[in-house]
Amino acid sequence: MLEVNNIDVYHGDLQALWDVSLKVEEGELVSLIGANGAGKTTAVETISGLHTPASGTVIFNGVRLDKEPTHKVVELGVCLIPEEKGIFPGMSVLENLELGAFTSESRKARGETFEAVYRLFPVLEERKKQVAGTLSGGEQQMLAIGRALMAKPKLLMCDEPSLGLAPLIVKSIFEVIKQINKSGVGILLVEQNVRAALGLAQRAYIIENGRVSGHGDAKSLLDDEKVRDAYLGTG
Repeated sequence: MLEVNNIDVYHGDLQALWDVSLKVEEGELVSLIGANGAGKTTAVETISGLHTPASGTVIFNGVRLDKEPTHKVVELGVCLIPEEKGIFPGMSVLENLELGAFTSESRKARGETFEAVYRLFPVLEERKKQVAGTLSGGEQQMLAIGRALMAKPKLLMCDEPSLGLAPLIVKSIFEVIKQINKSGVGILLVEQNVRAALGLAQRAYIIENGRVSGHGDAKSLLDDEKVRDAYLGTG
């Protein structure tokens, strides 16, 4: 479904990614793991159209995303939930969700999608008139996921969904991500909680200093001594 082929990406004069390649098959859950500053966020932002690669290609269902503007990337079925959630804090929960359904296809199915989002996150229906900035951190993350789902994505990219959240909330968020994936939506998960990320994913890629340093079956990586030493603190 998604093919990232040998992309180089710069922030101004500073190169952030070198020859990065990865794939996500239809309905697959793939994790990107690596240290802070390794290039994980740059990778998903490039896929979503926020950065243009200097070389290489990003292809989604046969379409060159690196040639398309960001709104077109969303229309094609690729949605990014950014690390800072990206909600509009001065708007209500309902207004934030409505903004997610901005494509023509998603507008037609808005009623059905609202029901699906509220089934996943009943608290959002209870607080739909509440100003989004007054929600707890966990509720804001639920809103960010819900708003992305309103666009009816085929591929959902989640950048650090557990960041700053309490362990019980994190467990709940990961369970929802698993449910979304089981419904047929592909997931590309960037996550600092490496153990949880590898536990959820079918496959994973390791990014170090802007390069893919390894990839493979997630369970095999979880048992890999080098991965355990580098990211799990165990040998």
